[in-house]
Amino acid sequence: MPEIPDLEAIRHYLMPRLDGLTVTHTEAPIPWLVRTGTEGLATLAGHRFGEIHRLGKFLLFFIDAGRILVINPMLTGRFHWVEAGAKKTGRMGVIVAFDNGHELRYSDMRRMGRWYLVAGPEELPTIPQWPTLGPDAMAVTEDEFLARIKSRRGQIKATLTNQEFICGIGNAYSDEILWAAQLHPHRRRATMDEADLRRLYACMREVEDESIAIVDATVQGEGLGKKEEWREHLKVHRQGGKPCPRCGSEIKAQVRSGSETNYCVVCQPLFE
Repeated sequence: MPEIPDLEAIRHYLMPRLDGLTVTHTEAPIPWLVRTGTEGLATLAGHRFGEIHRLGKFLLFFIDAGRILVINPMLTGRFHWVEAGAKKTGRMGVIVAFDNGHELRYSDMRRMGRWYLVAGPEELPTIPQWPTLGPDAMAVTEDEFLARIKSRRGQIKATLTNQEFICGIGNAYSDEILWAAQLHPHRRRATMDEADLRRLYACMREVEDESIAIVDATVQGEGLGKKEEWREHLKVHRQGGKPCPRCGSEIKAQVRSGSETNYCVVCQPLFE
C-alpha cells in the first residue's frame, strides 16, 4: 500500500508536469473506481489542474473551477505518466488525457482504489473515512501527538496505523518507525512512559523525512508506473531472517491476516 513517502514522491513528480495543462478527455475502463460517477469525471475536460496536496493516504488534485479530485489508491493503485500512444498495462482503471499529448493513467490490480470529485473543500467530509481521519502524521505537533496517544491503551503498532489516531502511516513504515524507536510492535502503549513517546514521535518524523527524500529522488529518476511501492531503503520491513542493521540479531517476521510485521527481538524488547 502506498504510504506517505510514496504519495509525496508521486505528488512532487506530477505537480510540475500537470501545471498549465488542459484536460482533453477522460476514460474509466473500471468505472466503479470513480465514486462520483463517470459522467462527473468527464466534466474535467476543458479544465486545468493546480496544486496537489496530500492528507494521510489521500491525494487531492485541485481543479481550476474550485473542485477537488480526491484519490485513495488503497493497496495496489499505481499512477503512470506516459505519452498517449504508450501501451496500456493490465487493470487500467482511469485515464485523464491532456493537451500536450500525455496521459495520467491509474491502474489497480485489486481494483480497490477510489476516485472522488467534489465541488470544493466543504464537500470533503462526504468522502468515506474523511470525517474520522486524525491529523496527518507529518503535520501533527509533538504536543498534539502526546495528547492524542496518551488516551490509547492497545498495542503500539495498531495505534500508529489507526487512521483515526493519526493518518498516513501503514504497515511498512510503522515497522521502520518502531525499529528506530526501539519499541516492540506488540508492546502496549500503556506500558510506555513519556520518554518513550517523545522518542517515538522524533523517530516518526526522522524516518518519514529521510524516506521522502530517498523515494523522491528515486521517482524523479525512474518515473512512475512501478508495480510495487519503493521499499529498497527500508531497514527491517520484509527483511525477516536477515541481520538487524543495529545489533546483528535476526529480524523476526510475523504474518497475521496477510499483513507482515518485522522487528528485532533484541533491539525491540516486548517488556521493559
